[in-house]
Amino acid sequence: MRFHFRFSLAILSVCGGLFASLTPSASAGLPDKNLEAAVRAVIFEKKDTTAEITDDDLKKVFVLDAKGKGIKDLSGMEKCTNLLEFNAAKNEIVDVSPLKDIKNLQSLTLSQNKIVDVTPLGNIVALQYLELSDNQIVNVAPLATLSKLSALYIAGNQIVDVAPLAKLERLASLGLARNQISDLKPLTNVGSLSLLNLSGNQVSDIAPLAKPLQLRMLILDNNKLTDLAPFVASAWADAAGEKRFAPFLRLYLTGNPLSDSAKTTQIEALKGAGVKVDFTPPK
Repeated sequence: MRFHFRFSLAILSVCGGLFASLTPSASAGLPDKNLEAAVRAVIFEKKDTTAEITDDDLKKVFVLDAKGKGIKDLSGMEKCTNLLEFNAAKNEIVDVSPLKDIKNLQSLTLSQNKIVDVTPLGNIVALQYLELSDNQIVNVAPLATLSKLSALYIAGNQIVDVAPLAKLERLASLGLARNQISDLKPLTNVGSLSLLNLSGNQVSDIAPLAKPLQLRMLILDNNKLTDLAPFVASAWADAAGEKRFAPFLRLYLTGNPLSDSAKTTQIEALKGAGVKVDFTPPK
């Protein structure tokens, strides 16, 4: 009886090991099974297998779309050393430190996650496109080192101070909607901007943006603007002189508590200078 019991245990042990080897599991280097599945899908040799993903496999990943996969842990991504483009929007990511040493990464999308600390991203100096909207970010200072950035979208966070972004001299497109920004003076010298979205903030003074030499689209919907006089003066001066921005600019102002003069005389003056104004008065 004792022999029969031991024999049964041995059979169960062997079978258990066999079934375990046949059951798909996260790669040793990618503990998050959802991330592992997204990576496996782009590795041709491992796509339809349960074979372990190796470090050499990860070096062959150049573009990875892992949007909306339920990913929580990016551990192992540091081994994707040749990654150029990574989309991990709509996940549950908090820690982005595994990305900090991917030196060649140029495009990174991490919108709609749970990110607070962006310090590790400041190390990815090759970045040209960065999407961080709808996270929980307060401090953007670590991003000031990203001198190659041409597009930064960081709407729907808790940002008050945009001064660090003034160092990003190549920025052409900057999305800062739905934050808590009131002071625009730091953006005065970001002369490369062609699109600036500040809708849904606390802006009451438009004067720092009165000479938007490269701007083609300025979105200021749903702020606290009452007076447009500084902008009117610079638009007319430009229209009469160099014509560098007024004839090309589209300005969005709906949802601001504009004064009666601003809603009528000033908006008409802007249009007269060539500025295309989008403003719908409250009903």
